[in-house]
Amino acid sequence: GHGAHTANLTMDKTESFKELLKINGAKQDQRTLAEWMEDWRDHIEALAEDGNTILPIGPAVAAVRKITIGASSETTSETQTFSNRQSAMAEVEAKNRDQMPAFLRFTCEPYQGLQERTFTLRLSLITGETPRIGLRIVRLETAEEEMAQELEEKLRTGFEDTPVKTFVGSFNPGK
Repeated sequence: GHGAHTANLTMDKTESFKELLKINGAKQDQRTLAEWMEDWRDHIEALAEDGNTILPIGPAVAAVRKITIGASSETTSETQTFSNRQSAMAEVEAKNRDQMPAFLRFTCEPYQGLQERTFTLRLSLITGETPRIGLRIVRLETAEEEMAQELEEKLRTGFEDTPVKTFVGSFNPGK
C-alpha cells in the first residue's frame, strides 16, 4: 500500500564537523579555546572585528591566551533643595597586546560526500572573575538547509535513470 516502502538516511558527520558543532554555543576558558584553536589550526582562519581582515593564527591564539580585564567606575551625585540624584556607571573592557579575533572561519567537509564548507564562528567575551569566550556559529540553520539541498540534488541525480521517485521530507498520516 501507500507508504509501504520507505527509507531513512542518516549521514555520518566528519570528525571536524563534530568538533565544530561541539564548540557551538560553548563558553570556553582561555586555555581551552587557545588549545582548540591550535589543535584545529589547519581548519581555522582568524578574523578581526571588521570580519574581513585575516589575523595570523599564532598571534590570534596568543591574544586569546592573554586577556586583560580593566574595570572603571564613576559616580555622580547632585543635590538640590528639593531633589537628590545619584548615578553610577561601571565599565568593563577587555584589552590585550595582540589583536583578539572577533570571528573564526572554520572550513571542513561536514558529511562524507558533501562539498567542503566554511562556517563562521562569532566570538564574544564574557567578563567575570575569569574571562570566558563564547562561540556561536553564524547562520547555522542556513548552512544546514544548503547541505540538505545538496544531498537532495545528489540523490535525485543518482536515481534519474531509474523508475525510482525520490522525495525528501517526512509524512506519517497513520501514526
